[in-house]
Amino acid sequence: MSKVIVVRGKDPFQIITKGLRYFTKPSQKKIILKPNLINDRSPPTTTPVETIEALIKYYYKEYEVTIAEGSGWCETDKAYKNLGYLKIAEQYGVKLVDLNKDNYEIKEISQTFRIKKFEFCLTLKDAYLISVPILKKHSLTDVTISLKNMLGATLGDTASVSWKKGRFHNRLDENIVDINLYLRPNLAIIDGRAAGVGGELSSRPKELNVMIFSEDLVAADAVGAKYLNKNPLSINHLKLAQQKKLGIADLNKIEIREI
Repeated sequence: MSKVIVVRGKDPFQIITKGLRYFTKPSQKKIILKPNLINDRSPPTTTPVETIEALIKYYYKEYEVTIAEGSGWCETDKAYKNLGYLKIAEQYGVKLVDLNKDNYEIKEISQTFRIKKFEFCLTLKDAYLISVPILKKHSLTDVTISLKNMLGATLGDTASVSWKKGRFHNRLDENIVDINLYLRPNLAIIDGRAAGVGGELSSRPKELNVMIFSEDLVAADAVGAKYLNKNPLSINHLKLAQQKKLGIADLNKIEIREI
């Protein structure tokens, strides 16, 4: 049974400190924090910088921490600067990486739906990868949470194929699952203190005052969907992810612990 921790509160560092007590410390030396910076609009369209700062404060004395993103609707560097990420990176001495322009290696796996060859960003190699999205509704996929957040962990400018990130929007749900089969994130930390509703590119806040933690990203997103009043088993990419054994989408098979 998959475990999901839900911590209530408003202060991100206090919430993160409570939530991460339930998980084993990473064995890898490098930690990648992957926020959702689809553009440079303020939260809840994007992941609040104070959430990433809280994670940096939690990890940076013991680990090499990198913030990595490949924005889809603006230059990544613009999002980093305008949303305060550049400032905290300089303050704590952590790296900022634009995954749109990363070097890559080719990976191949057979169990995917569609993507049989994948250009894997080298920044992510041998790292403990944390998906840190805002909890948000989406017009095409019902929700955009920790699994869909991984579309931003793919190449943009340096991709060998045309149409860059838009290449994934044909049969989007299957591609979300495939990308996660390649990337295999280690942990989801979903910021639902003020969830995003009303449009994925310009969201309105809905105050929920929760953060959701799980090593099973499918289960984390299923619980997130519940907080957005969505049935996770009606969300196609969650059903497909469960089918591919990425995790559990059925709430009846998830242990949810609220703190």
